[in-house]
Amino acid sequence: MNMKFIINESQLNVLNEAVGVPDNILDAAEKLYGKVEKHIKEINDKNEEYVFKGVLDVEIGDKKKIKIDDYQLTVEVREFDGYNDKPQIIGMGVSGNFVFDRDILKKKNEPSRHMEFQITFAVSEGWEPYELYEALEKGKDYQIASLAHELKHKYDKQVKKIGLVGQDAEYQATLEKDNFGIPVIDNDFFRYMYFTTMVENLVRPTEVASQMKTMGITKSGFRDFLENERVYKELLVIRKFTFDYFISKLKEEMDRVDALLYHIGENPEDFTEDEKIKRVLEIVYISIVNTRMKFFISMTSLNNDDLIRVSQDMGMLPKHMENDVDKLKKVDEVRQKFLNFTIKYQNNPIKFFQDECKKITQVADKMIRKIAKLHSLAKNDEIQMSESILNWELHQKLMEKKYGKRKISTTYDFKDFK
Repeated sequence: MNMKFIINESQLNVLNEAVGVPDNILDAAEKLYGKVEKHIKEINDKNEEYVFKGVLDVEIGDKKKIKIDDYQLTVEVREFDGYNDKPQIIGMGVSGNFVFDRDILKKKNEPSRHMEFQITFAVSEGWEPYELYEALEKGKDYQIASLAHELKHKYDKQVKKIGLVGQDAEYQATLEKDNFGIPVIDNDFFRYMYFTTMVENLVRPTEVASQMKTMGITKSGFRDFLENERVYKELLVIRKFTFDYFISKLKEEMDRVDALLYHIGENPEDFTEDEKIKRVLEIVYISIVNTRMKFFISMTSLNNDDLIRVSQDMGMLPKHMENDVDKLKKVDEVRQKFLNFTIKYQNNPIKFFQDECKKITQVADKMIRKIAKLHSLAKNDEIQMSESILNWELHQKLMEKKYGKRKISTTYDFKDFK
C-alpha cells in the first residue's frame, strides 16, 4: 500500500541540511538565474567583458543563515583558437575574501552580504551577442544547478568564520596547475583531484538537488535521473581511478612521457619504461609542491613583509615594527610546517600518487553514497486514491479534461502468461 508522509517546514529544513542542501538555496538559485537571464538577454554588442549589478535579497540556511542583499555579475567572453562551435558556458566562479590573522595564525572569512560571481563563455571568432542568451537557455536546468553550486560556495565561506589556509592553497594549486602534455595526468588525475576536494564536495549535493527540483524528479524517477546525471556519472568514473589504472594509462601514453622528458632536457633513451614513469611522476610532484607553496605564501603574506625583512637586515627596523617581526617569524614557522607536510613524499613521489589515487576513489565512493541520499528530497509520486463519485457524467468530463481523450484499443495488449 502506498503511503504519503506529511512533514512540516521545520522537519524539511532538517532533512535538507542533513543531506548537505541548505534551506532555501534551491529557490535562491532560481531567483538568481532569473537575474542572470535578464542581464545576458540585454547584451547587444560584442565585448570581452560585461558587468551587471542588482538586488538579490535572499536568505539561505536554517540553523546557520547567511543573507545576500545584492550581487555583481561579470560575464567574460573568450575566443579560443580552433574553436568553431556555438558559444557555450565553460565555467562559473564566486569570489570570497579572507584575511590571514597573524594572532591566531588562521584565516578569517570576511562577512559580506554582497555576492560577486562570474560566468565565462567560450566563443568562435564570428560569434553574435544573442548566442550567449541561447547558450544559457539551452542548458537551463544545468545552469541553475551551477548557480546553486556557486551559492553553496558562498554559503560555506560565510558560515565558517575561521579556517586553515592549507586547504585553500591546495585547492587553488589544483585549479592553476602546470600542463605536462600527458592526458591521463592533465585531464584525468588533476581533474579528479579537483573534483574530490573538500571545497567541491561540500557543494555537490546542492548542485544535484537543484536539477532534481527544476526537472521535477519524483521518487520513482530518481534512479533514472541519477544514472544520467553528470556529477554522479563522473563520480562513478572517478571511483575506478586506482593507481594501477593510472599507471596502465601512462604506459599507453609513453610517446607523451618521452616528449615531456625531452622538454625538460633529459633523454628518454637513458631510461627504462618504469624509470621514465618514475621520473615524470617526480616532476609532477615537484610542480604540485611548488604551486601549493606559492599559494600558501601568497595567502599568508602582507604588503609590508618585504619592508620588514629588509629593514631588519639593514638594522633600520623602526621600534613600532618590532611586534610585526615577531608575528612574521610565527608566520614563517607555519609556512615551514605546511612545507614539511607538502614535501613529505620527496623521497618517494610514487607513494604520493598511490595515496592520492586511494583518496580520490574513497572520496568518490563516499560522495556517491551521499548523493544517493538525495532520494529523500525527491517529490512524492501521485498516489492513486479511492473516490466516491457523486456525479458520474461530470466525473467523466473531469477525467477527459485531466488526461485527454483516451485511445480506444482494437487489439489485445496482453497475451497469455506461459
